[in-house]
Amino acid sequence: MNPSSRDGYTEFRKLLKDKITQYEKSLYCASFLEALIRDVCISLVIDDLKKMTSSLTVVHSEKRKQSKAREKIDVIPGGALEATMKDDLADYGGHGGGYIQD
Repeated sequence: MNPSSRDGYTEFRKLLKDKITQYEKSLYCASFLEALIRDVCISLVIDDLKKMTSSLTVVHSEKRKQSKAREKIDVIPGGALEATMKDDLADYGGHGGGYIQD
């Protein structure tokens, strides 16, 4: 593919994204992307590089917000924390309701 118009570059971007995201669960994908982005951006002028940095910062901030939202503890109105009791002895077959015998 040899893009020469805005639409051509849009199609090229979609094809690259589809190809690269096939491997996003790979152990090596993050370091590959880091090196690829660095190599591609090295020739950019400062203003374009600043735009790239801003875009990545926005993506990072959104991911961080999503992560924190998932970790949030459910709070009951009035400020109390919602908790559930668990019988730890149930994991060991219960306690049988009686005393431990020798």
